[in-house]
Amino acid sequence: MRKRLCLILFLTFARLVFGSQATEWIRVAPVGGGFTVMMPGKPNEEAKPGADFTSHLFTVTTDKAIYLAAYADYAPNIKLNVSGELAANRDNFLKALDAKLIDSKEISMDGHTGLEFTGESDQASFKSRVYLFGNRIHQIGVAVFKGKDDTANADRFFGSFSFTKS
Repeated sequence: MRKRLCLILFLTFARLVFGSQATEWIRVAPVGGGFTVMMPGKPNEEAKPGADFTSHLFTVTTDKAIYLAAYADYAPNIKLNVSGELAANRDNFLKALDAKLIDSKEISMDGHTGLEFTGESDQASFKSRVYLFGNRIHQIGVAVFKGKDDTANADRFFGSFSFTKS
């Protein structure tokens, strides 16, 4: 009986301690988005239609970081230079956050050309991957707040991203 009580108390304590720290991860796979990714919570979704560019943004904010996944389509009549557009996306992303570029390298996934880059500002450090194929761009990224460490969750997030048929 005493062992059983200890086990019940331990399980109750473990649930309180670990349950409050655990985050429920959500699979994000927007219809027509062409990707799937796991995010540490239900994301806020924002769509911005435009004549030449329509974007879809999914964000989750935790106590340590901001996670984002996005895709956007350029109008079919717009012809893009892949490497130039990837670099412009990277530079505009960092500029909007008042961040400086730390590292950038070419990547590819499932035949899709991309860039992985890191940056830093006074408020956070950033890691992002951006891919362009045809007139669609995909971007995932994490902003980890200064003084925080969210490496395991960021690795899980980046490792979960994959392309799907849209």
